[in-house]
Amino acid sequence: MARVNLERRAEIGREKRARTRAAILGAARACYSDPDGTPITIESVTQAAGVAKGTFYVHFSDLAALEADLGDAIILELADRHESARQAVADPLDRMATAVAIFLRDLAASPAQARLVARAIVALPDVATAVQGRLRADLTEAQLAGSLSLASLDLAVRIVVALVQQAAVLSGDGKLGADAIPELLRAILRALGCTPEKAAERTRTAIGNADQFAQHIIAQSVR
Repeated sequence: MARVNLERRAEIGREKRARTRAAILGAARACYSDPDGTPITIESVTQAAGVAKGTFYVHFSDLAALEADLGDAIILELADRHESARQAVADPLDRMATAVAIFLRDLAASPAQARLVARAIVALPDVATAVQGRLRADLTEAQLAGSLSLASLDLAVRIVVALVQQAAVLSGDGKLGADAIPELLRAILRALGCTPEKAAERTRTAIGNADQFAQHIIAQSVR
């Protein structure tokens, strides 16, 4: 009996530690989503989480360790949300435009998430690397297929990331709605060297793909 009680006590301790760790990560997410853009510090996170600094150090060695975990969580969320849609599109530029359309729709629907992503792309290296990696894969394939007119692959990646990050900032401020996404997609595609006609065509394809993806998500949610 005593052994069972000790096991249960250990289980309760693990559950409590998991809840505390989740609370700290949730507080960090809230701090990154703060519309005032206040600096992220251990003090601001622990205050938001309602825990002592000593408790913070039980779970994370420093702020960088916390931000690494938060970055991993954001990367997983982005992958879970967009990877299936990306894989369903064969053409690499259409695939990139589809992913951007879905991503921007999500941000327009959730200003807090937009603020989180806007700051994460700049402040969390792992998030920026993951975003750039997926873009680079699509744009490399497009370049090899001859559909990317811009000669510099690095410049192409930087253009898309910069425009998406600025769109996230505007969405977080409530200044960019879903109705502006087609125009932004056309601007991205034009910056990558597409003709106006081709940019418009690819934008229509991407928006149509995003619509189908949204319908698929709705259908899954009602099952």
